[in-house]
Formats: sequence, structure tokens, C-alpha cells
Amino acid sequence: MLLSLSRIGKISYFLLAGCLLLGCISSNTPATKFYILNPLDPGESLLKDTDPKEPLSLEVASLRLPQYLERPQIVTRSTGNRVELAEFHQWGGNLRKNMMRVLAKNLSQLLATPNVFLSPHQPRTPPDFRIDIEVMKFERDPDGKVRLSVQWILSRGQDRKPLITQMTDLTGQEEQTESGLETTVSSMSALMGELSVIISREILKTLHEQA
Repeated sequence: MLLSLSRIGKISYFLLAGCLLLGCISSNTPATKFYILNPLDPGESLLKDTDPKEPLSLEVASLRLPQYLERPQIVTRSTGNRVELAEFHQWGGNLRKNMMRVLAKNLSQLLATPNVFLSPHQPRTPPDFRIDIEVMKFERDPDGKVRLSVQWILSRGQDRKPLITQMTDLTGQEEQTESGLETTVSSMSALMGELSVIISREILKTLHEQA
């Protein structure tokens, strides 16, 4: 009986020590932080008095990402051929869908129209314009700069005839790699804003040429 109690005491001691050790390990594990891209600040618009009074209708038909970006972790490039996944810094949702929503919100603001639709939700009537985007690159490089490289196609909504096919390469402001991913994501949001402005200006240019 005494031997059994002794063994029980030892087992209890090791169990308690294990629990304490696990507690220490778990308490030292960093908490995962989640991030989202944000649209442009309210108020910015590209429309002038000479622009059409009728609101445009647009469809953001597709946005495709390279496979290495299709993951919850934020991706940074450590060398020209190697990328790193930030295990404790993740997207607060699907990155592709976040980018599409931000682009739609930006276009709606810049072109002063509520008629911006996201695939697969199509408008009842064909939109004025359709936008398809292929993302080539969207991450922070080893030099601390965020880069966005895309090919985008602007098509006529009625018959989907391509009007513009353009490659756009954008670079954010320089930042220190040790400054954390908060500024990286802010720079990514800013680059999405720049891309939205470029697309919006081409849409207005096309409208003026057709007038």
C-alpha cells in the first residue's frame, strides 16, 4: 500500500511538472496577428464636370494570384528565389477576395458609382466595362520594398471585347525589414490604391475617346 501511494505520488509529480512545462511553452508562443488590406481614404474622386453624369457600371470579373500567395500566411521574399511564410502574421480572410473587394471599393469611389459588381455576382444588364487581373507579384522584397506586378485587361461589358491590355509594376516606399508587417500591409493597401487610380484613369480616357 505504501509503495502504491509512493508510485502515485511520483506519477502525480511528473504530471504536474509536465503541465507546468507545457504552460510555460504555450505562454511563450507568440499570438497570431491578423491583417487586412484597406481601400482608399474617403473623398478622393477622378470625375470632373465634363465627365458623364450617368453612373458607370463595372464588373471586377476575375483576380488571379500565383499559387505561392494563395495561403493564410503573409509572404515575404528573403532572396530572389526564396520566400518566407510569416506563421504568426496571417491574412484575416482570403487574400484574393480581400483584393477584389478593395479594388471594387476604390473604383466605386474614384468613379463615383455604386454600380461595381464582383464576380460571380453579375449585374442584370451587361456592365459598361469588365476588368480581369492577373497578379504576378505582391509581396515585400529583400530590399524592404513592397512590389505589385499585374497584368490587367479592360473589356467592353456588352460583348467582352478587349479594349486595353496593360502590364503595371508598382513599388512602395522603402521600409526596414525589421519594422514589422504592419507597415508592409499598409504599403500593400497603398499600391492597390495606385492600381485602382491607373485603371480608373484608363476607363475615363476610353469614355472620352468614345464620346
